[in-house]
Amino acid sequence: MRIVINAMGKEKRVAFLEDKVLVGLDIIRPTTEPKVSDIYLGTVTKINKKINAAFVNIGYKENAFIHLQDIPDSYRLHEGLKLMVQVKREGSVTKAPLLTAMIEVSCGSVVYSYGKPFLAISKKIKEVDKVRLQQLVAPLLLDNEGVILRSAAVDVSPDEIKENLVQARCEMEELMTRAKGANRKIQEAMVNIPTMLHSNPLLDEQTEIICDDATLYSSLKTQFSNVSLFREKGGIFSAYNLEVAINRLLRPTVFLKNGASIVIEKTEAMWVIDVNSGNYKSKKEVDEVAFDVNLAVIEEIGRQMKLRNMSGFILVDFIGGMSRAQLDSLQEQMQEVASLDTTTVRVEGLSENGLMQLTRRKRQKSLLEEMQCMCPTCEGSGYVSSVQTLIYQMERELRGVFASDPSYVAVTVTMDVMDAFLDEISFDGDIDWMIADEVRPFYRISQVEH
Repeated sequence: MRIVINAMGKEKRVAFLEDKVLVGLDIIRPTTEPKVSDIYLGTVTKINKKINAAFVNIGYKENAFIHLQDIPDSYRLHEGLKLMVQVKREGSVTKAPLLTAMIEVSCGSVVYSYGKPFLAISKKIKEVDKVRLQQLVAPLLLDNEGVILRSAAVDVSPDEIKENLVQARCEMEELMTRAKGANRKIQEAMVNIPTMLHSNPLLDEQTEIICDDATLYSSLKTQFSNVSLFREKGGIFSAYNLEVAINRLLRPTVFLKNGASIVIEKTEAMWVIDVNSGNYKSKKEVDEVAFDVNLAVIEEIGRQMKLRNMSGFILVDFIGGMSRAQLDSLQEQMQEVASLDTTTVRVEGLSENGLMQLTRRKRQKSLLEEMQCMCPTCEGSGYVSSVQTLIYQMERELRGVFASDPSYVAVTVTMDVMDAFLDEISFDGDIDWMIADEVRPFYRISQVEH
């Protein structure tokens, strides 16, 4: 694996490459918005029993959201209650940040929380090792302590796990002490490149790290074995064709080498992925071609989900016409790809007509939300009124205006709308046309005098 780091400037970008193909992308930007793992002293402003949730003021421009089951029983819930909360999921344009009062502290192979007793072990750990780890950690837990053991716990000695637990317990006690005198933010999640690299499970001794910042290079050199400084002219991402690759991630259509393609679109409720055969050519039977194309795009779908940071409900519309055995094989392949994702992905089902339902855990904004904003022209719909629609609409408005017998009417309009109106609409009123410099078809009745 090769890791390319663009650390010059305020925005930091980290790209992960395998065989020159982009397989991972992290972007670090300075922000005042609540980030995942930030800890606040919040105030409950409203409790809504109907949705089993509450709204919490954390000093942000809008109140955050918390499910009542994520508040420990030790709190006596009421409006005005002050409680320590942690950001569980970042907010978006339409959704408030999601909080939890089950504060988590991460230390090595252990994720520690206080308020509800439990012991959870990573699903990636084999059953034999799960039993061993459970017997080791369960006796160490005190009342109301919860622990999640990461997959790395398998390769860690029992003494180190115990040490991680003690350290996490001390950090939690310190947070509780600081919360007593805190005003809103208690702790900010520290996101830096060395920490990010250390937590990446794909990193090994063979990984090549290339960085364009001398200060960061010096720091990484002391922690990793294969680090080099980019000294060439021009941007480091341009040199490795990463600018082009990132721009492609913002486009809906992804073309595969075999001629097939997938189209990825975001709606308010879900992500939708449509599989197309495109220019794929084969002499096989129709059902075999459909299966081959669907099987070929699965790996790319997994890559796109990670790179675009897609989350929530994801619907994949595969090419139909497959047999039951082919459908089962397709689902197995998708489950295998999902297991390689560091974010939890569940394959919920696959219908006979080729519709597959996936869910991917949401914590941070998608790449689309991070890098783009709503189009002010189409207001996020992706469509604007056509010329034909506008001229008929304008005809109705003008007939209403001229019914009052005005002495002067001016209409500001784009050239295409004016030309279509004059060609297709029979209208006797005297209009002063003013041409607008607009990209989209546009008109406005700008002045009426009586």
